[in-house]
Amino acid sequence: MRIFLAALLALALTFDPAQAARVKDITNVTRARDNQLVGYGLVVGLQGTGDSLRNAVFTEQSLQSMLDRMGVQTRPGAMRVKNVAAVMVTADLPAFVGKGSRLDVTVSSMGDASSLMGGTLIMTPMTAPDGATYAVAQGQLIVSGLAARGEAETLTHGVPTVARLPGGAIVEREPPTQLQRGPMALTLKNPDYRTATLIADAINARTRALFGRALAQERDDRTVALQHPPRGSLTRFLAEIGAIEVKPDTPARVVVDAR
Repeated sequence: MRIFLAALLALALTFDPAQAARVKDITNVTRARDNQLVGYGLVVGLQGTGDSLRNAVFTEQSLQSMLDRMGVQTRPGAMRVKNVAAVMVTADLPAFVGKGSRLDVTVSSMGDASSLMGGTLIMTPMTAPDGATYAVAQGQLIVSGLAARGEAETLTHGVPTVARLPGGAIVEREPPTQLQRGPMALTLKNPDYRTATLIADAINARTRALFGRALAQERDDRTVALQHPPRGSLTRFLAEIGAIEVKPDTPARVVVDAR
């Protein structure tokens, strides 16, 4: 009997009461989203851990093209360096970022380089899906992974072919984000019909007190449409509704006691 009761208790259905959360923590403003950037570049200064030019033909072509632009004449197939690696450079461009701001960059090897440790990324333009260049990345890489090889054993910790470049990209062009015009909406990070209606009701309760009318309308399980406020700045309006607290509706969970 005790075993049966213990099994029932272990498989009991429990409800985790949702905690109050601010609107800005569980939603995003559709017209104020991040944009992804990507670029192709070269990492130099590696200690013999770069691409083998015979296997990574694109690395040799990129190196030759870069040297030609700098006035250094090279012959195809004559280079035998092991200190260069071809990489893809990625970053997120925040909304409303200005020229001269710095972005964190992730650098990933494309060829057969064994490690990017100690390397330096050469100036790399970073483009968005529209083809325009929005940032330029360059600088000393930081690698958290480690690869070591001895006569009888090989040790690998983390991923030495992926590196970080904190603040390594400089914004050269501002993203086309216009918060003052066009329709607005809040997008839920975790779509749910009940949560969308709770957010709309909470916003309308606040806007009725401030402006005398409702300005929010739930559209579906992930979108709450917003109207522009009749007076005041839009930035202050978004800050006001972002601080509103709601209790997101969460599904029930079954918790199994391992004992």
